[in-house]
Amino acid sequence: MPRTDGSPQSRNTGLGASAQPANHPRKPFAQAHGPLRRLLSGFQSRHNDMKQCKGSRIGAQSWIGVLCLAPILLASGPNDPAGATPPPVAGPSTPASPDPDPSVPDASAADLERAEALEAMRKEEAGLVEARVLLRTGRELTGLLVQKDDRHVTLRVNGDDVKLDLADSVEFEVLGPVLENYRSLRAATPDEDHAGRLYLIRWLQDRGAYLKALEEVEALLEEEPFNQDAAQLHVWLKQQVKLRLNARLKKHTSPRPLPRRKIHDFPVLTPEEINLIRVYEVNFADPPRLVITRKTIEEFIDLYGKNELMPKTPEGRRSLLRRDPLTVLDLMFRVQARPLYGEVKVLEDPASMAAFRTQVHRTWLVGANSSCASSSCHGGQEAGRLYLNNHRPNTDATVYTNFLILDRFRLRDGTPLINYDEPAKSPLLQMALPRDRSLYPHPNVSRGAGRRGWRPFFRDENDLRFRRAVEWIRSMYKPHPDYPIEYKPPVPRGAIRTDDLPPQGER
Repeated sequence: MPRTDGSPQSRNTGLGASAQPANHPRKPFAQAHGPLRRLLSGFQSRHNDMKQCKGSRIGAQSWIGVLCLAPILLASGPNDPAGATPPPVAGPSTPASPDPDPSVPDASAADLERAEALEAMRKEEAGLVEARVLLRTGRELTGLLVQKDDRHVTLRVNGDDVKLDLADSVEFEVLGPVLENYRSLRAATPDEDHAGRLYLIRWLQDRGAYLKALEEVEALLEEEPFNQDAAQLHVWLKQQVKLRLNARLKKHTSPRPLPRRKIHDFPVLTPEEINLIRVYEVNFADPPRLVITRKTIEEFIDLYGKNELMPKTPEGRRSLLRRDPLTVLDLMFRVQARPLYGEVKVLEDPASMAAFRTQVHRTWLVGANSSCASSSCHGGQEAGRLYLNNHRPNTDATVYTNFLILDRFRLRDGTPLINYDEPAKSPLLQMALPRDRSLYPHPNVSRGAGRRGWRPFFRDENDLRFRRAVEWIRSMYKPHPDYPIEYKPPVPRGAIRTDDLPPQGER
């Protein structure tokens, strides 16, 4: 996260400098006649203005008023301090305000956390170091130094980490800390060279020093408030700092999560989380209906306008506001504007999730009487580690919750339940085959009171239901994404929870 050099700055902080005591050579006169002098000064200024106007008689009348008020102001006596308030009228005594409790901190806990996060960002920014690599091919790469060992060096170039083999290079040079290099460049740039200063601010921006860049662009706007380029850059930098600060606060704080909605005591996904899965699973060859508001597109332009894939001209940005939602979403995916994915409203199941609902969930997973999630199997208290919701099976909440549970479930050896690369080898499908034909035979389940024991759902891999399940897995987006959803599935009594790692993907 971007960070600054840690030196406190007074400008644009909202805190003025402490008032200094006046050192007036004629202090007794100022104390005695302070009100009169201020009034005369104000009227003198008003009189000078009115001399420029027609009808200067008003100015003369003002002076007459001042002379009439002078005895009243002088009656305050030489010992009254300037601007002193009159003594209170005698009356019923009121209790004095209690002194502030020194044990109560001035700042709230949230303010302290925010200050600590900003300080951490400043230290991180102060640690940014730039390096240069000249390859044997003649190509030169300059970026932030991420890591270096005896054989390899990793540079962050345009936001991407590039790992290079030093054997393929002819020259490697550490260019020094970004902020120190900036201070040298800034010292060589005159204050009145606003164009040069704006170039240096963009130089900081390109190197990820957003806090320092924000500080400098605010200083520039103080001197040239109508600089449109600086104003646009200021908006972008503020949004980036806000996003990174919020991400850091979310990472380092663990607020108590709100209680989830439950269906028959089974916690399910929220509508927002369901919508997020739908966004990640949008298939542009067979797209669902979706909506992206103008406000979301404007925020997208503000946050990611510097990306090389975004339109650069004002006309191009205005045209983006008029484009269809699918075109905008495609650009969001290519830019990887993940913070805005939740603002896209998908109004129906994408093709992959529709296939899961109709070909898997409704047929053999939950819908049938002898389904996998029946009360005597994975939908009851004897389910073991894999526990599915079998109540209100046709609702979005149940369908998407069960899908996410399957998606994140791992066998004890770490094997995912769903193999997105080779769907037919998925343990989810293999365990529904007869044991003698399965790569992952289903564990033995003893018969008991009210329990029929385990039975295979598919005859073999040529079973129509098996092939439809394979087609469903193939229709999911690849590489399979890590849905940014915090959900902890319940476990029935007697089961042991294991921490399952979600898969990683590009979207």
